[in-house]
Amino acid sequence: MNKFKAWIIDVFNVCKREFHLASRDMGVMLFFLALPIVYPILYTLIYNREYVHDVPVVVVDDCRSTTTREYARRLDASQYAHVIGYAANMQEARQAMAQKDCYAIVHFPEDFEECIGRGETAHLPVYCDMSLLLRYKSILMAQTDVTASISADIQAEVMQIAAMQGLSADSNGGIVPTVKSTSVPMGNTAMGLASALLPGILVLILQQSLILGICMLAAGSRERARQNGGIDPQAIQASITATMTGKALCYFVTYIVPTIYILKYVPMFFSFPQNGHSLDIMIFMIPFLLSTIFLGMVIQRFIHERETVFLLFVFSSILFLFLSGLSWPQYDMNTLCTLLSGCFPSTWGINGYIHMKSNGAELWQVAHPYGMLWLLTAAYFLLAYIIYRYTPAKHH
Repeated sequence: MNKFKAWIIDVFNVCKREFHLASRDMGVMLFFLALPIVYPILYTLIYNREYVHDVPVVVVDDCRSTTTREYARRLDASQYAHVIGYAANMQEARQAMAQKDCYAIVHFPEDFEECIGRGETAHLPVYCDMSLLLRYKSILMAQTDVTASISADIQAEVMQIAAMQGLSADSNGGIVPTVKSTSVPMGNTAMGLASALLPGILVLILQQSLILGICMLAAGSRERARQNGGIDPQAIQASITATMTGKALCYFVTYIVPTIYILKYVPMFFSFPQNGHSLDIMIFMIPFLLSTIFLGMVIQRFIHERETVFLLFVFSSILFLFLSGLSWPQYDMNTLCTLLSGCFPSTWGINGYIHMKSNGAELWQVAHPYGMLWLLTAAYFLLAYIIYRYTPAKHH
């Protein structure tokens, strides 16, 4: 019991020392407080427009029929596109796009009306400037909506003619019954880029800021040791487990408020999907924070200068974002990238949080990423213990 009480006291002293060092270090406070507060707002303001309205479009009409004029009229009436005019040929249209007068070209070929009249598939090429994904998405949505509307009208007209001619359903006569398709978005009801990407990026911000703050504290300890003959005057003499537990407790308590702010209130401010239960999400984030903390304790062994932390931030953020599956689907990654992605808390944290926040999944429905986060917590705790065990105490 005396040893256990002494261990508890050491944990308290280490935790108190970490709070003291973090609160007096402007660089650490930048990562622990300023970055979690500012970055989510900055990212969401940039991507807050879910889609772009009235993207300028030029039409090249080589068919010059009633159908093509009606198509262009409906395209211009769409909220996503705005037909600024007709071009005499593709060369003139391409020149308008090169001058950024328009960002898409709709080209009606000469046989467009003939193909429709013969009951064949009519092809409609659309050329879009891909320099901004939001513009391409708007043009694609506008074209899809107008094409579906025109096709429905043509199908209704054909069915009416067939009925007037006395064609029965049994004889068919080449007529296919009309099937109405309705799109019902699940989770991302706005069908926007921000609602799809930002929830995952919010989780990544939590991981990155926490790891970078931990690494900066360790770099500061090494700098003080170099200035004092290899001994950090702020160090607490305690066992390895007490040191790790005290530090982890400090970081975990520090990040309770930023986690609630980022994962609950930022999505609320910007009308992101709000389908998950807050309590389930907070329980899910417990192993995420712990695994991130112990991962930071592992990484800090290789950080000797405070400036190195900024290089780590620039390099690792892109890597973690790619491996999480946000920018490229995991099922299409090679085996090496898939295995590597499973080694980081952000991968499981992002996938679990999106399932809960966007799709309304409960905690038991994300049992796999939840269990993987606890597994990473145990693995990184063991790895950090080994590093602490074989690293001189003055570096802690």
